[in-house]
Amino acid sequence: MIYFRALFSIFKIHYKISFSRNLYKFSIFIMPIFFSTLLYFIYSGREMVYIIWGSGIASLWGLACYSSAIEIERERLSGTLEAVSVTSIRFEFIIFSKILANTLIGFISFAIVIIYSILILRIPLIISRIDLFLLSLFSLLLSLLAISFLTATLFTLSRNAFALMSSILYPIYFISGILFPVEILPSWVQYISTILPIRWSVSFLKNSVQKCYSIEKEFYYSILLSILYILIGHFLFKYIERKNRKDATFGGI
Repeated sequence: MIYFRALFSIFKIHYKISFSRNLYKFSIFIMPIFFSTLLYFIYSGREMVYIIWGSGIASLWGLACYSSAIEIERERLSGTLEAVSVTSIRFEFIIFSKILANTLIGFISFAIVIIYSILILRIPLIISRIDLFLLSLFSLLLSLLAISFLTATLFTLSRNAFALMSSILYPIYFISGILFPVEILPSWVQYISTILPIRWSVSFLKNSVQKCYSIEKEFYYSILLSILYILIGHFLFKYIERKNRKDATFGGI
């Protein structure tokens, strides 16, 4: 019960703090429109699956990646990282809750993309299987959480999380098939993309809105890889947390 209360409190405070920042509001409300417009001109209004869903997922990933880096760095710069890491609630749970809150907020930008694409860009919204579409959203949420949690774990060792965030943010746009088909990439890049859960959840979502079919490998690959990422992040987090406490390197600039 204490973890449910903590989760609710983290969500409540996090939402208030996040929406007080102009950059965060820009990322939620303006960037989705930018992505949709850019992809609309790139594809000349023909590829609905990339204009709507690609731009929506790109906005989601941007917020998820941003949260995985910025939350650790903000706590460190404000001098509260040490205090947060020794509360009665596990530090790992606090960071995971912040990432979850940011990812859920990202679905606002997802909705903005759909509304903008239908009303302004005049792109028809077609979903072949609503049940598979909802399932694909779940796999997408889980894959974003998994990647963000793993990167957040690694960012606890860094004093330059902002630079690391940018180095991870943009390659994922391309190698996961969010903005362009994975098939047009070099073979070695396609091999790298197969180990990313978001690549399979993106593929599953796009297939679920384009054609009727039963659950195939995309869903299972996405779920299995997401669970694997979370488990790796969990064990790394425990190791890094012990190391930081032993060496007293959590805080500082």
